[in-house]
Amino acid sequence: MPLWKELEYYKEYQQDLRGYLGNEIANEVLGEALYLLSIGTNDFLENYYILPKRSLEFSIEGYQNFLVGICGNFITELYNLGARKLSITGLPPMGCLPFERTTNILFGGDCIEDYNNVAEDFKEKLKGMIVNLNKQLAGIRLVLSNPYDILLEMIQNPEFFGKPFVIPAIITGLTLHDENDI
Repeated sequence: MPLWKELEYYKEYQQDLRGYLGNEIANEVLGEALYLLSIGTNDFLENYYILPKRSLEFSIEGYQNFLVGICGNFITELYNLGARKLSITGLPPMGCLPFERTTNILFGGDCIEDYNNVAEDFKEKLKGMIVNLNKQLAGIRLVLSNPYDILLEMIQNPEFFGKPFVIPAIITGLTLHDENDI
C-alpha cells in the first residue's frame, strides 16, 4: 500500500478516535502512541531488482536517497498529525531471505552479499535522516531499530541461538528447508 494511502487511512482513524474520545484525550493518545515504520525491503526486492523501470531510473544510491526522502516526508506528515514517538526499522539482511537464497541456487544458495550491502548502506542513510528530523521537528523522538545485525548473527551462528548446526538449504519449489522441516 502506498504511503499516501496509509496517511489517508490514518486521518480517517484520527477522526474516528476524536469522535469516540473527544479532541483532548484523542490528541493525548495520538501524541503518546509509538508509531512503528518499515520501508525499503519490498521497495528493493520487488520494485528495484525485479522491475526494470526503477533500476533504469535510479542507481542504487539514488534509489536509497529517493526512499529516504519519501520516508522523511511521511514522518513529517505523521508529526504534523500529532505523532511524536516513532521507530523506523532498518532493512534485514535482504540477501539472506529465503526467496533470495533460493534464486541464488547457481551460487550454492548462499546469501547475496550485494543485497546485504545495500541494506547496510540504507541503514546509514536512515540514520542521517533521523538525526536531521530529530533536530528539525520539536518534541519528536525518532529512533532506528536495526534488525540487520541480530538476524545476520542468527544466520551465521545458529548454534548460539540453540540450533546445533545447519545443513545447506534444500530447495523444493521456491522454499528453503532445513533438516527439521523435512
